[in-house]
Parts: sequence; structure tokens; C-alpha cells
Amino acid sequence: MEERTLEIEIHKQSGDSNEYRLYIDDELILERPYTVPARYTHQVAQIKCMLDSGSHVVRLENITGELVLGTILCNEKKITHTNGYFEI
Repeated sequence: MEERTLEIEIHKQSGDSNEYRLYIDDELILERPYTVPARYTHQVAQIKCMLDSGSHVVRLENITGELVLGTILCNEKKITHTNGYFEI
């Protein structure tokens, strides 16, 4: 396993108040309320975690509101993902 820094864009689809949970490989990493200031469209969650090379998944669970995953960076390099599934 290697320490990696994931930077995950979380975009709002509607509303100003959104609560969400963020999982990496089915492990709850982050749970927070998210109030979007009027001029903002997204936030970036920066997470340090231990990951092996191979397949992984980032899952965003909306509690309230509508948020979607955007770009994911791993150690400052953009990675291709399909609905949160990616390889490193």
C-alpha cells in the first residue's frame, strides 16, 4: 500500500444545502453538510489514504440535495473514472 492524495470534485446539481457521505472502496471517509455559496458550483474534497495499485471506487451518497462526482486527481494527476470507478 502507498499513501496517496485524492482530490475529488463534488458538483451541485440543485439547491444550496446538501449533505453527503463519501466512500472509498466502501469505507466511509467523509460525512458533512455542504452549504453552497451562491457563486460556487463545486467543492474539492482532499483526502489522504492508503491505496494499493489496482481497481478502486469513490462513491458519493447524497443525504439531501443533488451532488455528483466531477474530476478526480490522484497525487495531482487527473485519473479517468466511470461513475467513480478507477484504476491506479
